[in-house]
Amino acid sequence: MRKKSEERRQAMIDIAGEVFNEIGFEGASMAEISARIGGSKATLYNYFSSKEEIFVEVMMKQVGCQFEEAFMALRTEDDLRVALVRLARHYLQVIFRPEVIAVKRLASYYAGRSELGPMLYERGPKRGWTKIADFLKVKMDEGKLRVSDAWIAALQFRALVEAEWMEARMLNVVTEVAPQALQDSAERAVDAFIYLYQPR
Repeated sequence: MRKKSEERRQAMIDIAGEVFNEIGFEGASMAEISARIGGSKATLYNYFSSKEEIFVEVMMKQVGCQFEEAFMALRTEDDLRVALVRLARHYLQVIFRPEVIAVKRLASYYAGRSELGPMLYERGPKRGWTKIADFLKVKMDEGKLRVSDAWIAALQFRALVEAEWMEARMLNVVTEVAPQALQDSAERAVDAFIYLYQPR
């Protein structure tokens, strides 16, 4: 019974994704989504408490796995620089994808108008960068990085990785970057981070 319930939930997410892609977050409604599903709004509300919640589920399914791959690129037994460069390069490749940029723009737009921004943050960036902080804490404990607040270190690492590209990408000034340019950028970011956190 639980399997069928989860299958139905996933089917609802897929249909909701079609609605959001066609008419956008603002134009979509629980009534429209339930009509497409072929059930009542009450049934939809049994699975999702709000339009924001179902949108977050759609976004996690569409782009969340891409970030998950980036965060899973770490291996605690790896050479520190190799591991961080691999993560940085993969992360840059992900954030350049149009669907990821679309979600970031949407979340920023609605952050002050609904609970969408906080919900996306809790399910996405916060969860992923917590994993990075955990990895950095291991390296601090091993003496490979200066002991500090691992969460702050993770945020500073993210800032360094995004520094050369994020604003230009968000504003559509840059839409594509050659793989070698991303590799070079990732290495610069990692070198700056390791210099900042080298043991003293």
